[in-house]
Amino acid sequence: MRPAVFAAILISGLYWHIAMVPIVTTDVFNDYIPWFNHIVSTGPVAAFAQPFGAYSPPYLYLLALATPLKGLIADGIIIKLVGLLGNIAAAAAMWRLLRALKVYDSARIALCVLALPSLMINAAMLGQSDAMYAAPVIMAITAAIERRHKSMLAWCGVALAIKMQTVLIGPFILALLIARRVPFRDWLISPALYGLMLMPAWLAGWPAHDLVTVYFRQADTFHDIARNAPNIWMVARTCGFNSDALAGLAMVIAIGAICAYVARFSATMRHFTPVMLLRVALLAPLIGAGLLPRMHERYFLLADLLAIALAVSSRERGDWRIAVHVQLGSILGLFGYGAGWPWLAALGAIPMLIATWRVLLPLIQPAANDNPLLARSI
Repeated sequence: MRPAVFAAILISGLYWHIAMVPIVTTDVFNDYIPWFNHIVSTGPVAAFAQPFGAYSPPYLYLLALATPLKGLIADGIIIKLVGLLGNIAAAAAMWRLLRALKVYDSARIALCVLALPSLMINAAMLGQSDAMYAAPVIMAITAAIERRHKSMLAWCGVALAIKMQTVLIGPFILALLIARRVPFRDWLISPALYGLMLMPAWLAGWPAHDLVTVYFRQADTFHDIARNAPNIWMVARTCGFNSDALAGLAMVIAIGAICAYVARFSATMRHFTPVMLLRVALLAPLIGAGLLPRMHERYFLLADLLAIALAVSSRERGDWRIAVHVQLGSILGLFGYGAGWPWLAALGAIPMLIATWRVLLPLIQPAANDNPLLARSI
């Protein structure tokens, strides 16, 4: 990457971060700031004696670590600084992934990820923290490429403790474990790390049953079939279809697609190249966030990052088109949410569906040689 291009991207990213940070959204004002102030008033340890907030404790731990900043800067900016830490972690994870893929100039490319529009909007404007789970997920994919299966499962456990959206990469992890015949005892590493991440809150007094059911309560918060996610169900919602029956149908379709994904790739993935593995990994969140009901506009963030990694590692023009389509779909979903225009999110389903098909097509096409043994080693 030319120094001038690198500098221009970083300066642009810095400008937009500065421009968006002062914006305070309803989620920041109504949720995150009250959680933060609860920790400040109760104490960074005593606050966890009783359940509070709607997020898993690892995010609340970070808010507790940020309490010394209280009074020095505005509460809303403190919340966003916590989210920006997640962005930095995601950029570091991208650097590690690109190194594993032997991408030239991986450090500069990873730094440029900080200027990715959907990533900036997520933390700097919305005050969200989705990059915090995306970072360990990317580290898990890196470990998968390097065949370090125990590390992969450990990173998955960390990610799951941070955000429920980690389940979007679940089909890829499951297919890989089956394809490579990883011993079942190693599978237990993920729940062990998940429990370890929640243990500080439990030791402080947070009831165990509440800790392990936090994601079930999150799933029951909203009942719309789509929450500004750029997928086909947002199109249905925009057209006036938003029933429980349709949500049930969406769940059946999603489960069917996920089962087909696991069945196909658990039988063929063993000999895939690193770039092909990354393509299969990208397909998982595209299918999950694209077909599951009750998805939000920011649930495609993991796909945004993996699409960029695929584009720079394969260097194929078609893969750059995939990255552009995924990013465009995400931005339309985010703008639809911010402006209160759900039709924008529905419009974003078009580029997202195009990207999903472009990712899928090379994975389902038969090899040029009819030999089935060669077809497996694409």
